[in-house]
Amino acid sequence: MNATPIQHGPDDREELARLLPGPAERDLPSDRHRQLQEFVMGQIEQDLKDRREPRRAPWRRPALLAAALTAVAATATAVVVASGGSPEPPRQSPPAAASPSGRQILLVAATTAERAPEGTGKYWHVKVVEGGGDGLWWETWTRSDGRTWSRGTKTRSDVTVFTHPSPFRFGGENVSFEQLRTLPTEPEALRAWLTRNVESSDVRTGAGRPDAAMREQIVFDGLVSLVSQLPAPPKVRAAAFRAIAASPKVKSLGPVKGGQGLLITTDHGQARLVVDPTTSRVRNTNHFVTADGARVTSEDGVTIVAEWTDTPPA
Repeated sequence: MNATPIQHGPDDREELARLLPGPAERDLPSDRHRQLQEFVMGQIEQDLKDRREPRRAPWRRPALLAAALTAVAATATAVVVASGGSPEPPRQSPPAAASPSGRQILLVAATTAERAPEGTGKYWHVKVVEGGGDGLWWETWTRSDGRTWSRGTKTRSDVTVFTHPSPFRFGGENVSFEQLRTLPTEPEALRAWLTRNVESSDVRTGAGRPDAAMREQIVFDGLVSLVSQLPAPPKVRAAAFRAIAASPKVKSLGPVKGGQGLLITTDHGQARLVVDPTTSRVRNTNHFVTADGARVTSEDGVTIVAEWTDTPPA
């Protein structure tokens, strides 16, 4: 995994500002001192930026920075000695705004989810479209009694109907609306519930019973399903976001279409998610679990719309 870019916070800038002499107002005009200080701080910030980017002439920046610091220090010292005054506290520039980390994005989404009202509607509607609309697609409408209407690429847009008391695939088994509503609302407890459920389920892979790494992947897939596809209540969705945020390898990809891009590395690959923290919705992902438990991976990514609706299947 790529190293996290070096960022500087208020403490770093305070320490850097402390190295600069304070303004001597009577002999050195304040605007001139401000210009010099801003120039030096600008060089410091550029130097920190250059640590994150390849430099064509790495020996020039330290020399320029040292020269600038020496020039300002010498000027201010001479003025203080001549005037007999004492240097004033340094003026500090506002700290640069740091980009949110992947974990911070997920925690904001968790807070948003927790505060969201409980959704209502006659059907839980899910639509998944691969590759921006040109690839595989499918959608379902599921009623509280388990009756489900489904259509997509494989049905040539024809609607098929089936009824199952536990219509959702989650954690290696089928679950009902009621089971989703009673899931733990604390992240550690939710992950533990999923782990126990996967270990006791009869889920199988092509190689037989899943090993420890694959069981952990199924747990992770379940957490992603809770925030992207399943009709989980607000507090359960919030717990799922927080459990995902606790993953050891979560990286922010910055702003992308639909929200904030995240890259989460697991033992079985990399999951890319686009999360909108303001709505706590997952707008896009490169893998998802279908209603029948199949794990689908798409290099082009899939867009997901999951919501309550009163509009019946068309």
